[in-house]
Amino acid sequence: MAVRDRGAIRWAVVIGLALLVAVVLAALVLQRPQGAAGGPPPGLPVGSTGGATARQAYPLAVEAAQAWQPDGRLAVASANWRYHHGRWPDQVGWTFQFYSPATRRIALVAVEEGRAQLLREALSPYPLPTFDEADWRVDSPEALEVWWGAGGESFMARHSEVGLAAQLRPAEGGEGRPVWTVTGLSGDRVWIVVVDGVTGERLQD
Repeated sequence: MAVRDRGAIRWAVVIGLALLVAVVLAALVLQRPQGAAGGPPPGLPVGSTGGATARQAYPLAVEAAQAWQPDGRLAVASANWRYHHGRWPDQVGWTFQFYSPATRRIALVAVEEGRAQLLREALSPYPLPTFDEADWRVDSPEALEVWWGAGGESFMARHSEVGLAAQLRPAEGGEGRPVWTVTGLSGDRVWIVVVDGVTGERLQD
């Protein structure tokens, strides 16, 4: 009887360990990003290692802009990627344009690899439209995902080399409402999708 009891205990331990491993694996799978809820679909540049989103790069740009002019307000944020030889670049550089109403000057700030640099500043010939940071709720991965789902995936499937640009700026006549314009370019072929920077909805081009 003792031998049988020891055998039964051994099998119970083995089964228990197997169940524990299964539970851990299931938890890891559930925590892994899936589709739109966890991030953009595979194939977009924001999924590459080292790539910062616009919102991640923005605080560094603001710090540099406020050192330049305390009243500097964001006017434009933009980045470019190139799909070449079946892959996107591992790094992305963001550029931010700020406008100072007090001085009527504009500044261009670049953020790359965790560092911000004031590239240049100049007098603006006219007041530059800006938008409030609080109204900017849609980050670059979400904007790129809308582009992907609104024909971008098909565009990429038809072209082996693609340039992709994302730009955030106030909408024309939109009272400072930020909008994303995402543009795919291959040769003379272009695919443009405009995304509301507040709601994430696709807007009419």
